[in-house]
Amino acid sequence: MFKRFRSRNATDSDYVESNIERSSSRIRDLLGKSFTINSDSNRRSPSPSPSGLGLHVIHQPEVACIDIIFVHGLGGHSQRTWSRNHDPTLFWPKLWLPLEPGIGKARIMTFGYNADWRGATKSIANVTDFAKELLFEMRFSIDEDGLSLNIGKNPVIFVVHSMGGLVVKKAYLLGLHDENYRNVVRSISAIMFLSTPHRGTNLASTLNRVLAASFQSPKNFISDLNKGSSTIEELNEQFRHVVSSLSIWSFYETIPTAIGPKKIMVLEKESSILGYPGEISRPLQADHHDVCKYSSPLDPNYVSVRNALKFLVAQFRQIGAQEIETNSYKTTSTFQELFRDSPTTEDDYNALNRIWIPNTCMWFLNEPETVSWLESTPEHRILWFNAPPGSGKSVLSAFMINHLRNSGLKCQFFLFKYSDQNKRSVIGCLQSLALQISQGLSEFKTSLDGFSTENLSFDSGDPFLVWRNIFEGALFDIERTTPIYWVIDALDESDSPKSLLKCLASLPKARVPIRILIISRHTDSIAIQMDRLSEEVPLFRIEKTDDDYNYRDIELLAKQELKHMRGSLEFREQLMDTVLKRSEGNFLWARLALDELLECHTEENIRNVLQEIPDNMTQVYDRMEDSLLRSVKKPNKELIRAFLEWCTCAQRPLSLLELSQALQPRFRGFLDLKRTIEDICGQFIQVEENGGVSMIHHTAREYFMNSSKNFLIDAQQTHEMLFMDTLTVIEDSNLRWRLSEGEHALQSSEPFIFYSAVNWPFHLDQSSSTSSKCLDQLVKFFRSNAVLTWIHTLALLRRLEVLVRASKAITSLVHKMKRQSSSDASTLDRFRDLEFLDNWVVDLTKIVGRFAQNIIPKPRVLYDVIPSLCPTDSAVHRQFSHSTKMKVLGNLDTSWNDHLCRMILPREVEAWSIKCAGKHVAVLDSVGIIHVWDSSSFSLVTSISHGEPVTAMALNGTGTQLSTCGLKTTKMWIIPSGNLLASTENPLNIKALTITYARKDRELLLGSDDNIIRHIQCDSFEGGWQILNPCLLKDVSRHEGAIVSSPLRVAFNRDMTHVAVSYRGAPLSVWRLHDGRCINKCKRVQDLRQPSSNWFAVNRVTWNPVTNHVLGIYKDGRVFKWHPMTDENTEGESRWAADEIAASPNGRLFVTSSSNGSVCLWDFAHLTVIYQVLSENLVTELSFSPDNRRFYDLRNGTVNVWEPNSLARFLESDESTSDTGSIYQSSTAPTIPVESRSRLEVVTAFALNPNGNLYCVGYEDGIATLFQKGKTDGIELSHFRNFLPVEHIIWSKNGRYVAVADLAGDIQVKSVDEDGSKNVLIRSLPTPHLKLNTYNIEQIVLSHDGQNLFILAGEEGFTYSTKDGALITKSESSQKNGKRKWLCHPTNEDVILAYGTSDIGAYTWTDIKNFCSIPYHEVHHSPSFETGEKDTIIKASSTTDQDSLVEKVVKNVIISPDKSHILVHIWTRLGDDIAIIRIANLPENNGKTRMSSLKVSNLPVEISSQIHVLLGVIHGSNLIFLDHHFWLCSYSIDTPEELRLSEAYNRLYFIPRGWVGQHSVAGCVLTEDGSLFWPRDDGVVIIECNLYDTSLALVS
Repeated sequence: MFKRFRSRNATDSDYVESNIERSSSRIRDLLGKSFTINSDSNRRSPSPSPSGLGLHVIHQPEVACIDIIFVHGLGGHSQRTWSRNHDPTLFWPKLWLPLEPGIGKARIMTFGYNADWRGATKSIANVTDFAKELLFEMRFSIDEDGLSLNIGKNPVIFVVHSMGGLVVKKAYLLGLHDENYRNVVRSISAIMFLSTPHRGTNLASTLNRVLAASFQSPKNFISDLNKGSSTIEELNEQFRHVVSSLSIWSFYETIPTAIGPKKIMVLEKESSILGYPGEISRPLQADHHDVCKYSSPLDPNYVSVRNALKFLVAQFRQIGAQEIETNSYKTTSTFQELFRDSPTTEDDYNALNRIWIPNTCMWFLNEPETVSWLESTPEHRILWFNAPPGSGKSVLSAFMINHLRNSGLKCQFFLFKYSDQNKRSVIGCLQSLALQISQGLSEFKTSLDGFSTENLSFDSGDPFLVWRNIFEGALFDIERTTPIYWVIDALDESDSPKSLLKCLASLPKARVPIRILIISRHTDSIAIQMDRLSEEVPLFRIEKTDDDYNYRDIELLAKQELKHMRGSLEFREQLMDTVLKRSEGNFLWARLALDELLECHTEENIRNVLQEIPDNMTQVYDRMEDSLLRSVKKPNKELIRAFLEWCTCAQRPLSLLELSQALQPRFRGFLDLKRTIEDICGQFIQVEENGGVSMIHHTAREYFMNSSKNFLIDAQQTHEMLFMDTLTVIEDSNLRWRLSEGEHALQSSEPFIFYSAVNWPFHLDQSSSTSSKCLDQLVKFFRSNAVLTWIHTLALLRRLEVLVRASKAITSLVHKMKRQSSSDASTLDRFRDLEFLDNWVVDLTKIVGRFAQNIIPKPRVLYDVIPSLCPTDSAVHRQFSHSTKMKVLGNLDTSWNDHLCRMILPREVEAWSIKCAGKHVAVLDSVGIIHVWDSSSFSLVTSISHGEPVTAMALNGTGTQLSTCGLKTTKMWIIPSGNLLASTENPLNIKALTITYARKDRELLLGSDDNIIRHIQCDSFEGGWQILNPCLLKDVSRHEGAIVSSPLRVAFNRDMTHVAVSYRGAPLSVWRLHDGRCINKCKRVQDLRQPSSNWFAVNRVTWNPVTNHVLGIYKDGRVFKWHPMTDENTEGESRWAADEIAASPNGRLFVTSSSNGSVCLWDFAHLTVIYQVLSENLVTELSFSPDNRRFYDLRNGTVNVWEPNSLARFLESDESTSDTGSIYQSSTAPTIPVESRSRLEVVTAFALNPNGNLYCVGYEDGIATLFQKGKTDGIELSHFRNFLPVEHIIWSKNGRYVAVADLAGDIQVKSVDEDGSKNVLIRSLPTPHLKLNTYNIEQIVLSHDGQNLFILAGEEGFTYSTKDGALITKSESSQKNGKRKWLCHPTNEDVILAYGTSDIGAYTWTDIKNFCSIPYHEVHHSPSFETGEKDTIIKASSTTDQDSLVEKVVKNVIISPDKSHILVHIWTRLGDDIAIIRIANLPENNGKTRMSSLKVSNLPVEISSQIHVLLGVIHGSNLIFLDHHFWLCSYSIDTPEELRLSEAYNRLYFIPRGWVGQHSVAGCVLTEDGSLFWPRDDGVVIIECNLYDTSLALVS
């Protein structure tokens, strides 16, 4: 066709074609594509490389705290656009940037989209379509392992070329208005434009003409680039209104680009820059083609772009770094932390592998049972090989591990070792196997993403829970046809073989075939359990009791050892025959005999030795011991005993360095300890290749513990001695300073210190001692400063759980000595010491629970802070509070309570529902916001708005996904990012009663008020909710007297196989999900005497997650448990009537609450109350932590965390009996519950007198009390007769007047004076007669002299005289331009100031008339944080309908204690700002005020993002604030902004989380001398501290 066209236009056709080809050729080069525009319409251009499309990670650091995304332009490619001459070796984003300091810590990605302008097909795609594609990729892309890229979690920097800049701008605008992408685009922090046509380019029309001339279709996306196009104009108009939160950099070309025979400027400077305030622009010496391509890392253009990126990465990296620190459960770091304490037996395997003799053990592969076990079929199989001690079983296990690995099979192993406590633990075995599986099975590792140690019950001491959570909960659900193999050696050396074998009974549930080889001695208990296990799993046995099976192996050993022995061949053969016969299959005997024979020099000597060597191993050891005694000098006997004591009784094998330090001071100055061991007792003790010192064999250890004639080790006495030695090491008075000065060096140079710190409780427990010597040593230790140094040492190791182990060991000792003392009058005087240790037992457990999160990062708080924060009667407070750097006065507890922590919701909302899973606690509030906290640090992780009222929510098993069900939609969210994952419409006119995850978190189940159970697949929300089974819940009406109505409660059991449903007028019924059958209905026995129509409804229902009992509360409040299969029904006592109920994950406990605010903890087995919390606030819901050791309750707007000692003791007592009986049966049932009384949040308002000598406290019962500083007794100031909470208290500046208002709007004004004797005189003033319409009182302000009272209620402001209570003036527009915070002018008595988010309004006190409004010079907005309470909100007016409304909140306004600054704490959706205003700059009402703006200084985002509560500025420049973890921090506002965050502010001390409440955060006050007044529960705590003490400051 094109040929015919040319023939008809012979005059100028050649010229046209020539120009087209030349132009298109240069345009192709310009746009980075190596293809040709064809003149033949039948020839089609190739498609772009698929690998260039989409989002690709090209650099992934181990931990990334910022993302950089490259986006190409028109006709570009995700790699070639950034490579000079399309040379892959010049792909600078991948090859050069990762090597740049700072930038290399960023994750780098490229995005490619099909902006190819070739081809005859008309493209309807435009810039908007490409922008949507970019958003989709950012939101839903996954990596090579199938894991989400989680873009949006870290700050994002875009580097964009040409049209790519328009795509990114459009994506940003679209994302702001789409809740699916809003969180993603909020992370965008900077855009670096490289020659972007912000105002279009004439080249676009040229290109479309070229396409038309070559008979190819024009492209919409090219038309978008035309100068003056509607797309360009609309994009620029919208973008300018939202760009303020972005850092904008624009680079523009300065060299014309060759297009055909001409050179033209593709983009002029005016089109390449935006011209916005704050934009940074710079020219590059390049044309449009090469502005993004560089010749080398020394290319000046590259250097300019690189430097800009370095600056941006440094600027935003701190934000990403903080996000990573806050969310330390990111997959890599979480996984390493999860298995941090997992034991490994890799070294043991390597040691065994080295002593394996080639061609030995081959017989095992020919055993029929082994052949069957190795078959690659999908069945589960267990192979048990048992043989006598010393027969080479461990070497056989190493051989099988090696064989499986060499065969390419997935193999995990664990080699039990009795001499190492970690390696004899069944839980340690399960941890080790799980870690190895995760390293070879990515699906398994992915399934554990988000789990925590609490989730997996590592600290529970219960192997069954660990097995259920890790293997049944994660591994068993992986579908795989090829088996995985486990090798478990020396099961008889584990601490509980029975527990492990019981766990294996559930193997048939696994979808992945598991083959297990278990090697052990034969014991009766193992054999019995194997018989039981064989009923559940195919089990093969290989039992060798004769000596034939390994005859060949011992023969190979003998041949190898005797091969180089001197003497005749005949003699060697006779010798080998003798050894083989005498060995009787005992590999160990043969090895020991050969070692001794090889030291002989004559045949006669060899024959004599053979005759002397006994056949029995005990006799062999006897002979070796005799030989040892004959060969050593007398002084070495004590050294040998010391070696044996440590090798037999140490918690784990010590290293050579540890052993040398353990032997001091008795034995010093070893020249070569390894050689010493080998020389004097090498027959029994070995130095392993990893440096560990251990017995040569488990039988040798048994010999010295039971049979030795000369070195018999008494285990209890030896452990007592080792306990004394290890505790003595920690008592070193210089240890604290050595730890502080060089903690890491000390771990290398003096490792025995750390062994001692961790293991003295182990030795104490194993000693079972009741000696006075042990007691004296313990008392001496706990009365000294060494106890804090010990905790410091454990903190460095992150092993504070040892404190709990120590408390158990000490408790055992104390109880034994008390029993002994009761019958021994001579020891009655020791009771005081025992009580002293009892107090420390409590302190140790409380220190872990209350302060672990503060101690581990900052161990110095042990000495300077924590003792002052502990209860006054606690041992740690009595002993150490006098030496701390702070003093705490006022409302301190006298003893520990069980209230661990309080988490608060924003003001005026209530907590409705709570869910706990993994490391997260999710709470739904009354306005539909879900708040998610980290359960270990109690820091807020994210807050999620569903967008409508929420009726049900659920966390998945790991706590990494949240599902919320509203009235119209169900949504699924990613935790911790809070990003929306999926959304679907709900069926019409239903209300969700419960929602829960099922089928290993792949499915959601929904129970609703329409009597229907529905389900939805989590990976296909677009399919919507489907009815699970139409038969479910459909025959309720068949029961006589039942009134069919909507369900009251719906509860699924743990396995999601059954559902329990209660009704107001029908019995509780249980249904089976898979077939829709009703299997039973709950019949209350006492109801049988009543008419059948009078059913007892069940108000609350839940399940025991282990036994499948239903737990519920009848309508009359009686608690019951009922098993739907057996119809067993038991009721609790009527005195424990309840409203709410929740069961513990282990099924042993449940908790209830009653309408009077009390909470009861129940023993499930006996249905008895073992613990009770007495409080007054109503509980709305309860929940247990995943590890069963805490429970939560919701009261009003708070989440209370309880960690009772009774709960811990109950679980510990069950753990001690769980291996011998049912874990759900206890030997005794407690009869008298332990009570704990707690008053939660009764202080509702607080105000400090300006003079600092008086303070006023308002309570929830409408009483306000006046206190003098330092006194505990107060004077009643006000008493509101409606008994509603006191909401507002305000003092006049002169300190003589105070106004108090309650929730109903009643106001009382008092004058307060002191007489000469410091007695307080209170006089009531006339009450203002305020009539409120629809608004509550929001603020009250007293004038300087107390003569006027300003009251703000909604949009109205009132000024009253305090003399007569008369109304002076009323203002209808006091809140003009948004809600404000009102305060007196600090220096001008006639002026009241209204602080807004962008300006200050100045008003006269007399008539509240505004005489000036002065805007702030500049208010900085941080880019990515969303925290703070929404106290007052401004919605900025929109310039266009497309603009998003920007929320701004004035959280608080503070006049600094030293009266030098005003601090305005402003919240926006992008983060917190602190505007600092010097008081000297404030407007005055003197007729001279002509200020056009008010200069303010803003804190760096790195600081403002840390601030949770602003306290003030003292001594001119020291800003004091509480961070989000409630550390009191100081920051010099004179610090240069470029100073790094880690050098910028100091953490001084922290507020315990149990002290934090809604009103304490709002009411706390800092005085000029650094004292902090902190409202707490029903009183006020005063913390006095020198905030300039540099020794206290902890740099953050």
